[in-house]
Amino acid sequence: MKNPKISVIVPVYNVEKYVKVCLDTILDQTFSDIEIICVNDGSTDNSRKILSEYEKKDSRIKIVDKENGGLSSARNAGLKVAKGEYISFIDSDDWVDKTMLEKLYKSMTEFNTDITICAVHQFDETKQCIDDSNPYYTLGYFNETFDNKAFTYKELKPFIMDVCVMAWNKLYRKSTIDECKAVFPDGLIWEDGPFFFSIISKNKKISIVRDFLYYYRINRKGSIVDKGGKQFLDIIDVVELMYNSIKDLPDFEDIKYNFFKKKTEDIISRYDNLNPKYKTAFVKKLINKSSLVNEKLFPPDMVRGKFRYNYYLFCNLKTGSVSYYNIKKFIMKFKYKVMEIMYFTEGFYTLKYKKHICKIKKHPKIFDIYYNNDMLHCSLLKKIKFNIPFKFSELEKFNEDD
Repeated sequence: MKNPKISVIVPVYNVEKYVKVCLDTILDQTFSDIEIICVNDGSTDNSRKILSEYEKKDSRIKIVDKENGGLSSARNAGLKVAKGEYISFIDSDDWVDKTMLEKLYKSMTEFNTDITICAVHQFDETKQCIDDSNPYYTLGYFNETFDNKAFTYKELKPFIMDVCVMAWNKLYRKSTIDECKAVFPDGLIWEDGPFFFSIISKNKKISIVRDFLYYYRINRKGSIVDKGGKQFLDIIDVVELMYNSIKDLPDFEDIKYNFFKKKTEDIISRYDNLNPKYKTAFVKKLINKSSLVNEKLFPPDMVRGKFRYNYYLFCNLKTGSVSYYNIKKFIMKFKYKVMEIMYFTEGFYTLKYKKHICKIKKHPKIFDIYYNNDMLHCSLLKKIKFNIPFKFSELEKFNEDD
């Protein structure tokens, strides 16, 4: 019996609510020359039972049972037994358009590429709606010059850190994965970046399909990325693995500052959402292990000049004082709020908090904010007055970096 063209690897762990939808959309693919490798990663719910039911219905489904080891471990286990010429990863709580594999395969073979990427719909589980506002998932950073062709990371340098690294909206050439010795870092979350960069850093060819072919479920109850637990410290290891993949590139200098900007943002975001009891350990690990804190690699004058906001937040984080960091971040965010107030609709002060927007009609007798002589002057009912010193030119620089 000949080997299938595409091996679809589906890691499965306690997703009894979603796995049927996922498998149904894979079985319904217009490209049928596939094997579906379901890696049961020690599920304790009915997921394994559901897999057995589907295995009986379709001979293309193969089950690999293993002890729970995490998503990276499950994907790597699937890679070891995959027989296809091409590899697709689909997470078991997501689903795909029935033409996904056909369109990705067509692009890959037509342009002889190593990776083909499609656009992604984010499906908000809480709101039960699709969100296509994030260019990271919609291929929004790729202009029309990338259509209908093969290209390498060198053409992506201006926005390489904005390319979606997720494993599941892509088709990979199996021989390329083997040649690059690409594996998912075992035991870590946010494992996709090191895998992706270990391939494209070898100057491998890429193509894109602009169609929305993958449905990524977000805000799912029980998802590990929503818990803020100790595994959030993994981001430091993941960023270091990505750095090790690109540091020896001949044009590393062209991308290293964008790498600093994006990866400090990732680290700060994980720290902000981390359970407070792990924050001290997070900072200690960052200082001891991350290349981002190496001032010889990332000179402070250069970083501060390019990315002032990121630089100061990252410096505050490295102090190790949670309270100091929180105070400094509050002040910096307040400056941004001031800019929103000062720059928005004429005749109104526009106040924004998270997703909530409130417009207050400008009325000097009630509430007034104005800027003069490097000072922000605020008053309420002309009785409560306070001044905050800062330079507008500095704020404009912050705004450029954001």
